[in-house]
Amino acid sequence: MRLFLCVALTASPLCAQHSFSSSGSTYDPKIPTPRALLGYEIGEQFTSHQRMMRYVERIAAVSPRVRVDTVAHSFEGREMLVIAIGSEANIARLGEIQRDAQRLADPRNTPNGNQIADRLPVIVWLEHSVHGGEASGVEAGLALLYQLAAGTDAETRLALDSAIVLIDPNENPDGRERHVHDVQRMRGMQRPSIDGGALNNAGSWPGPRTSHYYFDLNRDWFILSHPETRGRVATFMKWWPHVAVDLHEMGSSSTFYFAPPMEPNNANNPSTLPNWFERFGIAHKEAFDEHGWSFFRREGYDSFYPGYGESWPMLTGTIGMLFESASSSGGAIRRVDGTVRTLRDAAHNHYVAEWTTVRYSAKNRGAIVRDYLAARREAIARGERAYGGMRAIVFERDHQGRGDSLAARLIDNGIEVQRLTSATELRDATLFGDTQARTARAAAGWYVVDLAQPQGNLARAILEPDAALDSAFIQRELESRRTALPDRFYDVTAWSLPYAFRVRAWTTRTLPPAMERLTTIRPEARETARGRYGYAFEPGSEASIRLLASLLRDSVRVWYAPRAFTTGSVRFPRGAFVVRAAANDTSVHSRVARQASAAGARVTPLASAGVEEGIDLGSGSVMPLTIPRVALLGGPPVGGGSFGFAWYALDQRMGFPISAIDAAYAAGNGLDNYNVLIVPSTTGGALDRALGGDAGRQRVADCVRGGGVLITLDAATAWAAGDRGVMRAKLRRDTTRADSAGGAPLPSDVPGAIARVSGDTLSPLMAGVFETDFAVLVNSDRVYTIPKDLRAGEAVVRYAPDNRLRLSGYFWPEVPARLALSPYLWTERVGRGRIIAFAGDPVFRDHWRGTYTLFANAVLLGASF
Repeated sequence: MRLFLCVALTASPLCAQHSFSSSGSTYDPKIPTPRALLGYEIGEQFTSHQRMMRYVERIAAVSPRVRVDTVAHSFEGREMLVIAIGSEANIARLGEIQRDAQRLADPRNTPNGNQIADRLPVIVWLEHSVHGGEASGVEAGLALLYQLAAGTDAETRLALDSAIVLIDPNENPDGRERHVHDVQRMRGMQRPSIDGGALNNAGSWPGPRTSHYYFDLNRDWFILSHPETRGRVATFMKWWPHVAVDLHEMGSSSTFYFAPPMEPNNANNPSTLPNWFERFGIAHKEAFDEHGWSFFRREGYDSFYPGYGESWPMLTGTIGMLFESASSSGGAIRRVDGTVRTLRDAAHNHYVAEWTTVRYSAKNRGAIVRDYLAARREAIARGERAYGGMRAIVFERDHQGRGDSLAARLIDNGIEVQRLTSATELRDATLFGDTQARTARAAAGWYVVDLAQPQGNLARAILEPDAALDSAFIQRELESRRTALPDRFYDVTAWSLPYAFRVRAWTTRTLPPAMERLTTIRPEARETARGRYGYAFEPGSEASIRLLASLLRDSVRVWYAPRAFTTGSVRFPRGAFVVRAAANDTSVHSRVARQASAAGARVTPLASAGVEEGIDLGSGSVMPLTIPRVALLGGPPVGGGSFGFAWYALDQRMGFPISAIDAAYAAGNGLDNYNVLIVPSTTGGALDRALGGDAGRQRVADCVRGGGVLITLDAATAWAAGDRGVMRAKLRRDTTRADSAGGAPLPSDVPGAIARVSGDTLSPLMAGVFETDFAVLVNSDRVYTIPKDLRAGEAVVRYAPDNRLRLSGYFWPEVPARLALSPYLWTERVGRGRIIAFAGDPVFRDHWRGTYTLFANAVLLGASF
C-alpha cells in the first residue's frame, strides 16, 4: 500500500524520483513524477508523441524553471518543441540571456564581448532521436527534463544557476511514431520477444529511421528540406548554443560512443574544439566508470560531413558532440554475447551522458563561453586572411532562379549574403572546376559571400569547391583497402552547393567592391496578360517545372517546341512549352494566370502562332505532351531513401500527383493504369523475387514495349541493364584486381564524390539545361557500357574523360578511368515505349537541385518523345 501511495500521490521527496535518479538526488514533490504522468517508469516502454506532449505540458505548467516553445510542425502535423530550462532567476531574464547570446555570436558589433561572456550562462542544446528507431533518446530526455524541473539537490541547482538547457525532445516525431506504433502493434501481455528477427524488433518497410518522406534528417541540417530542420535551425540561431549534443543509437551488440570523433576532421572546424572533445571525453569516461559501463571513443563516427546534428553546430563555433547508445531495438533484444539489451539500459546510458554534459558545462561555464567567442572571432579572422585561398565566393544570378535559391538557402543557414550593386571585374577569380585564377566579369545582381563573418566556417564548408581530406588519412585508407579492411568513409565526401545547384561560382582572394547585404530573397511578383493565341514559357527553372506539372495535372493541353523561336521581343530557347487557347476550354486563360502566379513562373502571352524567328507554333514539329500517369514503385525491396527522394521531388518540388505501388501489384495488372513507372534504387535479384520471377519482369517489359515509360534510378538501373534486362546499355563486369597475380577484387564504391559530365543539349531530357558540362553525384561502384551501335539521342549525359572527371570528393585511384565516358543518363526506345535510366540519383536528399531538372523532364516529358 505504501508503494501505491507514493505512485499515486507523489507525496514526499522520498517518493519523487525517476528511473535513473542517483543517490543523493532530491525532488520537489509539487512536480509530478514521470510515473505519475505516463503511468509507467521511464524505460519500461516507448513513449508516444502524444504522451510526450502531455508530459512536457504538465511539467511546464507547474515548474517555474521551464519554458516551452513550438518551433515547427512535421509533415504529418506533429508539434516540434524546444524546452528551455534554468533557475527561476535565469528564466525570469530569459529574453535578456537570449539577446546577450545573439550579441556574443557576432563579435564585430560587440566590443564588450568579453564582459558578456563573463555573465552569460552556458547554453546547452540537447537533441533526441533524430532517427525514429533510435528511440531511447526521447526517454532519456524526459528523465532529464524531470531532473532539471524538480531536482532540489545542490548539484542540480548549480547546473541551473550556470546553464540554460535547451531540450529538443523528439527531433523526428513522424519516424519515431512509426517505431512506437510498430512495437505497440506487436506487444502482448508477456515481455517483448528478444529475438532479433521477431516482428517487434524488425519493424515495417522502410523502417522508422527516417522522416515522413523517408529522409534521414541527420543529413538535412544545411539542406533544410524539412520543416523539422528549418524550425530547429531557426531556433538554434535565436539561441546560438555553446554546447550541442545529438543522441543516437547504434548496433545492439555495441556499447556506447562519445567524443572525440574519429578521422577525418572537417578542416573548417574551429581550433578550439579538440581540447573540449578531450575534456568532455574524460568527464563522460569518469561517469561511465562509476557504473562499470563499457564505451569507446575516436572510432566509428566522424564529423566530416557538415549536415549532421553535431557537425553543423561545430561549424558555428559550438562544441558539437555525438552520443551513440547500443540499441534495444523493439525494447529488448539478445546480443551476440548472450546478454539482453533493454530500452531502460539504452536510455539510462544516454541519461548519464547528457546529465554529465550539463553538469560539466555548468562547472566550466566561463571557459566554454569564452572559447565560443574565440571561435566566432577566429571564423572572421580566417576569412580576412583568405584561409584556404578564399576571401569570398561569388556566384551568378541566373535567369532560371537557381542562384536565388542558393542565396536563400545560405541566408536560412545564418550566412550573410551580399549582392553586387554594379558590374565589376573579379581579377583573381577561380571558376569552380578550374585550377587557374583569371579575371572574370561579374554582373550587377550577382551574389557574394564574404567569408570574413561569424558563420564563415560554415559558409566555407558548404560552398567550397572541394572539402579537404587529410593526406595521411587517405594513405591509411589505401593501405586498409589493400589488406581487405573496411574503409572509414562514413558519408559522402563532396557536397559543394554551387555544384549541386548547377550555379556558376568563383572563389576570390579579395573582396569585390560595391555590395549591399540581403536579409531575404523575395520572388518577383508576376502577372500574366491574356494571350489571344495562347501562352509560352521557358523550360528548366523550378518555377516552370512546377507550372508545367500543375497544367498537366489539371489536364490542360500543352505542346513542346523542340527548336528556339522568337515572338515579339522575347526569344525562347529550344524546349519551350506552349499552351494553345483554342485547344483548351475557355477557362484556360484564368487557369494559366492562376497557376503561373502560384508557381512564380514567367509566362508570355501569344497573339499568334506566327513567330519572327524559328518555326511557327502551328508546325507539326511542335508536339503535344502526353499527360503522365505516374506510378512510383515502393515497398520491399526498394530503398526507402531513394523512394523518399523521388516522392519528395514529385510531391513537394513538382506538385504532381502519383501513386505509390508495390512490386506484387506492378507484376499483376496494376501497370495498366499508368504510362510512367519510376523504380527507385533497389537490388536486381531482390526486385525479381518481389516481382514473382520471370513472369513479373516480363510483365514490366511488356508494359514498356506497349508504350509505357520506365524510369530507373541508381541501383535499379543495374537491374534494367543486367543480362536479362531490357536495356541495350549494360552493367560493366570487369574490376580492378588487388595485384598483378589476379587476387581478390578491390572495392571501388565511390564515397559520394562529384564528377563532371557532358550533356546532349538536343535531347528533350535536357530541356532547360543549356550547359554542356555540369556536375553530378557519384555514389556507387556501378559503371555502364555503351553499345557499339550507339544511336542518336541515347547517351544523353556522359561522364567526362578521366583527366577532367573529378570535381570534388574522393575517388579510388582506378575509378576515373573506369567511369570516364560511360553514361550517367541513358534513354532508348523499347517497342513503342521508352526506358530512361539514371546511373545515380538525380534528386539525392533534395540536395541536388541542379539535376532535379533532368528527373522532372523524364517524368513530365518521357511519355511524349
